[in-house]
Amino acid sequence: MKETLLLTGAIIANVLTNVGFKYSALNETVPMKKWSWLAIGLVFGLVNSVLFTESLRFVSLQVASTVFFALTIVGLYAVSVWWFNEPVTMLRLAGGVVILIGVIMMSIPESAIPQ
Repeated sequence: MKETLLLTGAIIANVLTNVGFKYSALNETVPMKKWSWLAIGLVFGLVNSVLFTESLRFVSLQVASTVFFALTIVGLYAVSVWWFNEPVTMLRLAGGVVILIGVIMMSIPESAIPQ
């Protein structure tokens, strides 16, 4: 349970890091907003790093990394569509499904795999 909360928090913080960076890029002409959003992104990046590192106390590196990076990609796709009105395509949706299937496969404990 604790590992799930830590990894989920790290994923959310990583997505928010990238949202901060996106807003920073979109505010290129307004230096105060640009640097404020960049700072917000960096703070979430620190939170993400701390939470992910703590999750490694409970989860193997291969599982934690797979879940973290894959679900960050899926989360960023969802946020880019919902928040930034980026296009939805069948190819990207199919890619998201493949990623989710991969996460499930990588998360199955060794003890549950028949020998």
